Amino acid sequence: MAATDPAPIDAATTDRARARSAASGLATRTAACALLAAGLALAGCGDADRDAGAADSRGDAGTERSDGAAADPARGTSDGAPDDAPRAMSARELIDATDAVEKLLNAERTDEAVIVARRLLERAPAGSGAAATAGEIAARALFTHAQMQAAALAPPERAALLAEAADCAERSVADGQADAGKIAFAALLSSNAGRADRARQLFDRALELAPTDAQTLLQAALSSLAQGDLARTRDLIARRRAAGAGGGAGAGSDDGWNDGLEAEAALSAGDPSAAVAAAQRAVAANRDALEFRLILARALRRAGRAGDAARLLSALEAEARAKPAIAEQFALALGESGDLAGAARAWDAALRANPADPFVRAEAALAFHRAGDTARAAAELAALDAMKGGAAQRRRVAELMRPAG
Repeated sequence: MAATDPAPIDAATTDRARARSAASGLATRTAACALLAAGLALAGCGDADRDAGAADSRGDAGTERSDGAAADPARGTSDGAPDDAPRAMSARELIDATDAVEKLLNAERTDEAVIVARRLLERAPAGSGAAATAGEIAARALFTHAQMQAAALAPPERAALLAEAADCAERSVADGQADAGKIAFAALLSSNAGRADRARQLFDRALELAPTDAQTLLQAALSSLAQGDLARTRDLIARRRAAGAGGGAGAGSDDGWNDGLEAEAALSAGDPSAAVAAAQRAVAANRDALEFRLILARALRRAGRAGDAARLLSALEAEARAKPAIAEQFALALGESGDLAGAARAWDAALRANPADPFVRAEAALAFHRAGDTARAAAELAALDAMKGGAAQRRRVAELMRPAG
């Protein structure tokens, strides 16, 4: 039976595909912003450098072939078998491929989402609205894969994924895009890929369209801070305050981020006392935001008040303290206070909550070694050998365990 010609992709179809992915797009934009903030919190002030690991869990994506593998709507055929070469995409296939990528991402099957997204890119007509939508979808899939599989990916592989995500996002907003949120998302991915100049250009373009948008101003400030541009960071903070964004004049509530940014800028400028004051204001404005407690803990440590930092974090619920970023700051504060056994216990709790994270297991091994429990340290190092991404983490901490000299 001959295959029928695919229905053309019109503007309405492209809009529907974009609408179906809008919510997850915002979630990914928020995640990219969080990654910038996390990078500052974990590495920006000289603390141990790391990428957030995630367990390699898998769930049902709702898009399956009869053999159990994920179906690929972006590579449609008339008989269910793969085509030898990409063919024109139908309107239905654009929507189905968008849905498939979202389902795969929600099921944490990010490697399969990337495959579908890349094939979608191959088949979208160049320069079309469908191509812009495909670029946006591919950018989200690539970024999410790089973020969720950070512990398992080699650094060059992860950097290549982030660069590819930035390429896709930048192309998706290249031709007269007037959606400030989509442009800001492209700017975020450019920043995460280390393209400081391009990120600044895109953020400026987004802010021309939405000059008082709180989220875009926040993301632009975080990007500038990550690049060490304190003058631009402080200008963006001032603009955010003046616009009433996040708690300035005329705002109904304070999200704490204006002071949080001030604290980060002060830490970058080497002024821990000012950072402590600003971080305390941020915590007071939003007591539920763990990010601000992390900033305050780092500021207290930098100010020589490791004991205060440890007490601050010890007051959190056990579930919060088990998060790798918090466990790291808690253990550092305890260790700097002379409580090496307490630091080992902090990492042990994090390990129980994150048994599949090789970074956490490696840090637990290092903490037990420093606390004098060499048997437990050896056991955790041995366990790393059986973990995806464990070998690199074992090599990292083994170097730190070597006697000086």
